[in-house]
Amino acid sequence: MVSAVVIGLLVWGASVLIPFPYSEWSFFIGLGLAVVLFYFSSSGGTLSKGATLEASEAVWKVQKENEMKTNVGGVFYGAVLYTVISFVVMIVTYF
Repeated sequence: MVSAVVIGLLVWGASVLIPFPYSEWSFFIGLGLAVVLFYFSSSGGTLSKGATLEASEAVWKVQKENEMKTNVGGVFYGAVLYTVISFVVMIVTYF
């Protein structure tokens, strides 16, 4: 909950400094932040498979594939909460 408030305040502060409409961009900023946080808190996946393949080819040794694991925390859940709230506000505003 605290991270959602902090994200909201940071986006609002940025909208004051850089003139963009907060209500129109808050959902997209929250969504992008949630995706980036998820991506950087995971291990395995496509990039790890590519790196493992390159390492296997370099040393001629077959390596195990890692399953995708995520270690998300409170900041990620706060970003998701902020995204959901901003989506609801955007829907209510435009419809």
